[in-house]
Amino acid sequence: MAKSGADQPGGPVAFISGGAGNLGRAVTAAFLAAGWRISVALYHTDARDALDGLKSAHPGRVATCFLDLATERGADSAVVQTVQWGGRLDAVVHGMGAWHGGAKVADTPLGVWEAMLSVNLTSGFLLARAAIPRMLERGGGSLVFVSSRAAREQRANNSAYAVSKAGLLVLAETIAEEYRDAGIRASAVLPGTIDTPANRRALPNADASRWTPPDEIARVILFLASPESAAVNGAAVPVYGRS
Repeated sequence: MAKSGADQPGGPVAFISGGAGNLGRAVTAAFLAAGWRISVALYHTDARDALDGLKSAHPGRVATCFLDLATERGADSAVVQTVQWGGRLDAVVHGMGAWHGGAKVADTPLGVWEAMLSVNLTSGFLLARAAIPRMLERGGGSLVFVSSRAAREQRANNSAYAVSKAGLLVLAETIAEEYRDAGIRASAVLPGTIDTPANRRALPNADASRWTPPDEIARVILFLASPESAAVNGAAVPVYGRS
């Protein structure tokens, strides 16, 4: 990452995993519009120019790195680099994730099970474990995890994905209980089908008008991360609208 915190413009700092994806770009844009500085970890599946437009529109307010957050080294490095760049860490949004389904429990390969837990859940745990001590140094902060509607319903043929996303709910609730007296809050959002070009291509016969646009979900995430939601902790917020 470029430049030290002292060289950067002011404003709170958020780290967003998955910040270059379809939902992630909307989250990054929402935070930037609200005056935040944003650090994003890119993964090998992300387009390297995915955030170029936002970087141009908000010079000096976006930093990126290329790390695997499902590893201890990657998660720890992401937090260290964010603090070195921004001088602080006020919020973490765990938006990275992957889906694999289509098989019942008895037909789910172990590799699929392990991959879903690693990408969706272990990465969230490692990122929270690395970020919380930094937040404690400043007297608090907020974490928002992107879970899924599948954590609560429609789990058939999605066991590995559903369990990994349900684990994020428990992780958020646990952090909320453990650190509430230290000023750290944690909550989760539960999207259903998100209105993205990829989902429209994958489900051409579905009624996409009932899906939730990424920018609407992003506004909820921004609220949960912001001081405006100081009274909210340990929440699981459905964001699937009419879907």
